[in-house]
This record gives sequence, structure tokens and C-alpha cells, in this order.
Amino acid sequence: MRVPVWLTLGVALLVCVFGLYRMRLAFRSDEEDERARARKGLYAMGRRTHFLIGVVYLLLGSALVATSFGWNPFGNLFGPKTEIPAKDAAPTKDAPPAKTGGSEPQPPPKQ
Repeated sequence: MRVPVWLTLGVALLVCVFGLYRMRLAFRSDEEDERARARKGLYAMGRRTHFLIGVVYLLLGSALVATSFGWNPFGNLFGPKTEIPAKDAAPTKDAPPAKTGGSEPQPPPKQ
């Protein structure tokens, strides 16, 4: 089963928006920072940490966009090696003509 491209692009958009939000939290004022430290959880983190995590989220979102358009981060690390056969060594070099399946005349065989 293959994941639809629109779904991966939608998730990538959400990841990038959350990364931008975390970067916005990194540029809050001193007053907002003091109020946020009184809370617990996500807002109690330091500014530099918010910025670093925002950058990581932006990188993850851009990797999702790139994989949606065919980029493979592992390259040829997994799977068998494939070789493109030479034109003269192709298995269909001397193949008989394909059947047309209709009343069309067949071309004469080569001799």
C-alpha cells in the first residue's frame, strides 16, 4: 500500500507550521518569558531550546516534502543492485513480432 502524496504533504505542512510556532516562541519578550516559566510543560522551556526544536521540526518537514517528490534518504542502501542492460544484449533483440489481436495483417518474419 502506498501513502497518498497529498497526505504526506499535509503532514509536512503541519510539521513545518509547528516548527515555525516553536521558533516564534523563541523570540518572545522577557515579560512573556517570565510568565511562561511560571507555567509547566512546553512553555517552560528556554528560548534557545524552542529555537533548536523549531529548526529540527523544519528539517523534518522539508524531508517529508522531499520524500513526497521521490527523494530516498537511504539511496541504494537497501534492495538488490540493478544493472541496465546494453541495447544489444536486451532479451527482446530477436523477439518475434507482437500479436496485434485483430484482423490486421502480421508483418513477415525476418530471415
